[in-house]
Amino acid sequence: MVLADDHALFRKGVRALIERYFDVVGEASDGDAAIRLAVDTAPDVLLLDVEMPGPPPEQTITTVRRRSPTTAVIILTMHTDAVLQRQLTRAGASAFADKSISEDALHRLIAAARPHAASPPDEGLQKSPPDRVLTERELEVIRMIAQAYTNREISKRLNITEGTVKRHTTNIYAKLQATSRIDAVRKVVRLRLLDGGS
Repeated sequence: MVLADDHALFRKGVRALIERYFDVVGEASDGDAAIRLAVDTAPDVLLLDVEMPGPPPEQTITTVRRRSPTTAVIILTMHTDAVLQRQLTRAGASAFADKSISEDALHRLIAAARPHAASPPDEGLQKSPPDRVLTERELEVIRMIAQAYTNREISKRLNITEGTVKRHTTNIYAKLQATSRIDAVRKVVRLRLLDGGS
């Protein structure tokens, strides 16, 4: 894994939290360094901030995904703007997390992204058939699943019951032919459903 953030203290803190579970091969303080490290080390995950010196985050993500295609990019940021998320998802980001994310949730998010990074580029998933398109509410739920929120956290944020969250999750699995949360996130990213693309 590579950590990319222009605040050294933040990088050190994140590294201390995650390197008990995942190998950290390097740190970068700007986009250019993040690209160089990703190309040189081919990490399974690049944990990337969006406000750093160097190229814009879309360019950093696109370059990393092109030159190190087995690297998944997780955005760790204070910005939760939906438009920004769509732009970065289109560029190739696998998941998003607010910098206030809990340690356990961050571990789950990284673990979920790693199989995605190692998966073949096409697992037989083609363009989503009309009868499998997710509803707006299902898209809201899968976005939060991609950010490693629990069912309880999703229910509070969307002001719905946990049972309703579970029903939406079941529907998402059925429409995507997914077998788990990790599988659902991997497929919804590949289908570009999070940015409204097809």
